[in-house]
Amino acid sequence: MKTKITESKRLNILGNSNLLSNREILTAMLKQWRQKLGYYSIFAALPAIMTSFAQDTQAEEAKKPEMLPAGQPASLLQRRDKSLNKPEFLRRQSNYFLPHQKEKNNFISALAGGDDCPGNAIPAGTYTTAAPFTDSGNTTGANNTVNRIDGFYYSYDTAGPDHIYSFTLTGRGANPQIQVSTTSATYQPAIYILGGRSGPCPAGTGNVAPAVLGPVYSSLSSRIVALDKYAVNSLPLNVPLYLFVDSHTSGANGSGSYTVRIQDVTIAPAGTLPRKSFDFDGDGRADLSVFNPSNGVWSLQQSQNGFSATQFGLSTDKITPADFDGDGKTDIAVFRDGTWYWLNSSNGAFNAYQFGQAGDIPVPADFTGDGRAELAVYRDGTWYTLNLAGNQFQAVQFGLSTDRPVPADYDGDGKTDYAVYRDGIWYMMQSSQGFAAVQFGLAADKPVVGDYDADGKADQAVYRNGIWYVLRSQQGFIGAQLGGTGDIPVAADYDGDDKTDFAVFRDGVWRLLSLEGGFVRSVQFGLAGDKPIPAAFVP
Repeated sequence: MKTKITESKRLNILGNSNLLSNREILTAMLKQWRQKLGYYSIFAALPAIMTSFAQDTQAEEAKKPEMLPAGQPASLLQRRDKSLNKPEFLRRQSNYFLPHQKEKNNFISALAGGDDCPGNAIPAGTYTTAAPFTDSGNTTGANNTVNRIDGFYYSYDTAGPDHIYSFTLTGRGANPQIQVSTTSATYQPAIYILGGRSGPCPAGTGNVAPAVLGPVYSSLSSRIVALDKYAVNSLPLNVPLYLFVDSHTSGANGSGSYTVRIQDVTIAPAGTLPRKSFDFDGDGRADLSVFNPSNGVWSLQQSQNGFSATQFGLSTDKITPADFDGDGKTDIAVFRDGTWYWLNSSNGAFNAYQFGQAGDIPVPADFTGDGRAELAVYRDGTWYTLNLAGNQFQAVQFGLSTDRPVPADYDGDGKTDYAVYRDGIWYMMQSSQGFAAVQFGLAADKPVVGDYDADGKADQAVYRNGIWYVLRSQQGFIGAQLGGTGDIPVAADYDGDDKTDFAVFRDGVWRLLSLEGGFVRSVQFGLAGDKPIPAAFVP
């Protein structure tokens, strides 16, 4: 393949000089668009072998204005305030190590546990078995932030004082583990993890909270309590998590000294926002967005930054939105006859790069786990990827020319896996767990990959004439009716709960079903003939 970098400035790739201003685009669209909100029927889960069902749901006009669902993530200001919970030197201590210290990763004197949410942020880095993250503290006299853990089928007392550590996992090795040990003759520690789909770290004291994982108790006969690799592998990636060092009792055995040890994981810098597909403003929620082929305009209704319109592309281009610059925001991008064009969301810089050829299927994704999407194409059963940051090229033969590529992170290690869909069978070459094949769906179904149970792993899912069938990696099968024949599935996490939502687009109307909220809302954004951007990679 011939590779070429053009001059790094923004060009008019429409092939004309009649660039529309944002004001002109907005004015024209406002004349045509109207907003409405309605509710639709939801039907119970159905067997995956069902081949037909009712074709559509009926809308009902609502008088209240269009709004985002409840339970949205904290604002950027709140995220910033939470990250300022200790001095700058402690938050970035690893930047000040001498050369002989950098591999030791010993933060005992720096952290010593925080006893109020969000606790102390574990410094960013990759912690191995030989060089784990370690910290020591003493819960005696600390606050009792969480007094009880409530689950769907269980309730556990956590009445002792607690220390809290905040972190965001971005990757896991072969043997990840979180361990707490004590030398006290009386202290019986318990550990558990909050955050992710269960919500933020609770404020104040005496809270009742749902746990993502745990609690796990120690006994007087055991001085160590641990979350093993199977437990850590079930934790979601790229979302804020909170490790609690606690106890089941408030009595003599409820507090004492401890040492925490975390190994074989990669942790993101404090304050890192969750990475989501089709999230153009980086707030952890997918945005309603459309591409108009007639004029090449991208229209975005961003959940944090509001409406924007950008003219970028031709009617024959394949839209390829992805985070190419690694800032946590989806970039506007197109693929044309083997050349990629995109705008960095971080600085607005224009990029053009030749990689591929006419007829290739563009599949940009983060195959290396470095936080940036690679340029990638699928051609006749071969995957070609190029990591621009490291100038690393790779060609992998996996699939047939008639297969539909469905790349995603199926094993939850933070890396996109090569995968294809063929006649109802999913074939996956997982970066950590190797080859796997799963039969789920029919030949004519549309694959709609997503993380529908917020465990950090992509789930097999198909859309068939208005029926959604999902095989969740943690919570099993679920099915629902949303949409009808001719609707375009646009699955993504629109409400920021870390679960992919069922959603369809038809003639400018979006119908979205949140698994967390359990109701459907309808929003008009776009025009008949527009391409919904979250459907860019639905084969």
